[in-house]
Order: sequence, then C-alpha cells, then structure tokens
Amino acid sequence: MSRFEKGISGNPKGRPKKGHSLTELLEKALQKKREEGIKGMEPLADALLDLALKQKNIAAIKYCYDRIDGKPTETIQLMENALDSKLEEILNG
Repeated sequence: MSRFEKGISGNPKGRPKKGHSLTELLEKALQKKREEGIKGMEPLADALLDLALKQKNIAAIKYCYDRIDGKPTETIQLMENALDSKLEEILNG
C-alpha cells in the first residue's frame, strides 16, 4: 500500500500565498519608502550601522563584519580510517 493515495493531494491547502515571508515584507516596506522619496537601501544601511556603531549591538556588528570581510571559512578534517570504517559499517549493515 502506498503512503499517498492516488488523486489525493499531500498539500491540500496548496502553496502559501506570497507576501508572508520576511524577505517579501521587507521588500514591500522598502518599496514604500522609495515611493516616499527615499532612494536605494540607504535607510537599511544607516539603521544597521547605527545599531552596530552607536548601540554596540553584537548581532549588527557581526552582520556588518560578515558582509564586509566575508564569513570565515571553516575547514573540516576527516580521519581517513574512521571514515573508511564508518562507510564499511554502513555498507555491510
């Protein structure tokens, strides 16, 4: 027997309507500001820098740093023998 019955949707309400994601709401608010005469992304940049520099908000400082210098790369070292034994364990069950 199949998990899903033929002809019955697994998602009866369908795809969520647009306008509910934070990105879409921010884009809409920014568009409204543009219509009021504020150009580009300057208001967001100003607010972010204010949080980082004046209010010393750690999350804003980290966000600025990540955007300017890029996030640090992370290296993962795998031990070859441990990987081989784990792979063998998975394959042989």
